[in-house]
Amino acid sequence: MIRKLAAALILLYGWAGASSYLVKISGDIDRPLAAYVESSLVRAGKEGAGGVVFLIDTPGGRVDAAIRISDAILNSPLPTLAVVQNAFSAGALISLSAEQIAMLPGSEIGAAMPISISPIKKPSPVDRKYISAFKGKFRSVAESRGRPVELAEAMVDPEMVVKGLAAKGEPLTLSAAKAVELHVADFEAASIRDALAKAGFDGDVKELPLPVSIKLARVLTSIYVAPLLLALGLLGVFVEIITPGFGVPGALGALFLGLYFAGGLLSGASGLLPIVLFLAGLGLLLAEAFVIPGFGVAGIGGILALGVSIYLTFGDQAMLAGSIAVIVTALGLITALRYLPRTRAASALVLGGAINAQAPPNERLQVLNGAIGTAMTDLRPAGIARFGEKKVDVVSDGDYIPRGSRVRVIEVEGVRVVVRREEEE
Repeated sequence: MIRKLAAALILLYGWAGASSYLVKISGDIDRPLAAYVESSLVRAGKEGAGGVVFLIDTPGGRVDAAIRISDAILNSPLPTLAVVQNAFSAGALISLSAEQIAMLPGSEIGAAMPISISPIKKPSPVDRKYISAFKGKFRSVAESRGRPVELAEAMVDPEMVVKGLAAKGEPLTLSAAKAVELHVADFEAASIRDALAKAGFDGDVKELPLPVSIKLARVLTSIYVAPLLLALGLLGVFVEIITPGFGVPGALGALFLGLYFAGGLLSGASGLLPIVLFLAGLGLLLAEAFVIPGFGVAGIGGILALGVSIYLTFGDQAMLAGSIAVIVTALGLITALRYLPRTRAASALVLGGAINAQAPPNERLQVLNGAIGTAMTDLRPAGIARFGEKKVDVVSDGDYIPRGSRVRVIEVEGVRVVVRREEEE
């Protein structure tokens, strides 16, 4: 009854000659795409569109983004039509949310069992509690649109058996013909134009293209890109801390962190709170490392603030994103600490203003072996020390040495001068 009434309303809009708006939902379902669909529905309503057509071709994606899109479609007062090329997982939920569903040749719908992705093991099904919650969402959407509830639930729950269609252990997937036969979809269509005509969308169709800002946000917030940006940003900051001056590592770190947060801001998926929490957490960790002795409240608070920031940015994928970022940052930092001080290129990573341009020539550095001087900067591990009237770029033997400490040269290798803190007599 509900679907027949919806079809009648759509025909009424078509007779009125109002334009319909076409919104493409393709690729992975993510938060920027959810923001795009929400804004498109609002725009269509304000501009008096006759209805909204969703061309769906997706393997699935984020559950939270799919629920946002589903709710936006269900709450829209405009007639809606889903034209399915492929609607798996999250795409199935979005398709079921439309008032009418048209299946294109070779299309399928279903396979909506949520899975957990980990950086250290293969994707696996989530626990039953999560499956139950997602199944409940499919149930409510199917009920609101007058579609078979059990079939919608079977798309999510692999424990449900649908005789002749899905055995135990596999979520339900329906072909175009089966979806129509079982009243999950309304009709098959030879093309998009055919689907529009059969659904009563007879007016002009106006496509709402994906804005450039959303395209960029989708790249920046990708689970493959965003954790890497976070890791490179943190790595740049940490390398800058252990080298004197503000140079290339710090600039690149700031750039990568800026891109990391830009994705959420561009898509409207996140606001300033994750940025504030991230900066606060980073500040607390740095204070714990270089100002406050030991590891206590500041360190724990910093870790919690960073964790909440990452969760607000990634939602249900926060664990995966955070793990990737930690692993990449740790490996990069270990590599930098081991090799950076030994390379000639290291000096090029620091702005010249932080280094004395009149450092002794290579052949004169050998005389510094065993010399005692004073650290002019913090050595983390690189910095500057004074030996008599000479300012020399030095590297500590691994320990942090605060500015003003007495240091002794223990090794000279080429232009690399290694020092150790000299205890006061």
